[in-house]
Amino acid sequence: MKTGRCSFSLPTKPTLCLLLLAVLFVASPVRSQTTSGPLAVITSGTNRALDILRSAHSGKGPKVSERRGEILIIVDEYFNFREMAKRALGAPWKDQTPEKQREFVALFKELLFNTYVDRVEKYTGANEKVMYDQEIVEGDYAVVKTRVLSYKEADVQLDYRLRLEGGQWKVYDVIIEGISLVNNYRSQFNSLMASGNFDKLLKVLRDKTSERKSS
Repeated sequence: MKTGRCSFSLPTKPTLCLLLLAVLFVASPVRSQTTSGPLAVITSGTNRALDILRSAHSGKGPKVSERRGEILIIVDEYFNFREMAKRALGAPWKDQTPEKQREFVALFKELLFNTYVDRVEKYTGANEKVMYDQEIVEGDYAVVKTRVLSYKEADVQLDYRLRLEGGQWKVYDVIIEGISLVNNYRSQFNSLMASGNFDKLLKVLRDKTSERKSS
């Protein structure tokens, strides 16, 4: 796993576009009066995202980059960035002021969102199929186990962790062939803070965000 002053790595073995579709396109933007279970959330999000991605790369629909605003609206509704950011930071979270916590969540969200949207632009519209193997619900937490079939002639295991909030299931972590997205970032954040402090981490995230906007 690589770390750097202004660079963050991601798990790269599985198809990042299919990770994106369950993380960024979770559920439909049309809100229902009834609560969908975790499996239904992942299933509907996956199918909708595949349609959007394949439409974009077939030339029959707008480019993914042209739908960033639409994607971000969906992200805000169905992805628990605060919970994910809190878990990614780990123990240092409780030592930060509410203002710094809010800034960290906003920067983390932008980092994650921009990284995946940029990666998904390279999606080639292959014929992967998603199998929904199991839904495990324990109180307000759930895991949905899935497999992506025929990705580069191999199957990829993707498990989605969700938490029930206000009657809605929201994703807060994705396990990619045993590798937690949250833990992946925590390792890199800890590495940066080991040679500095939380303010240094915030600066790195600010710089990373500014670099992308300027480019």
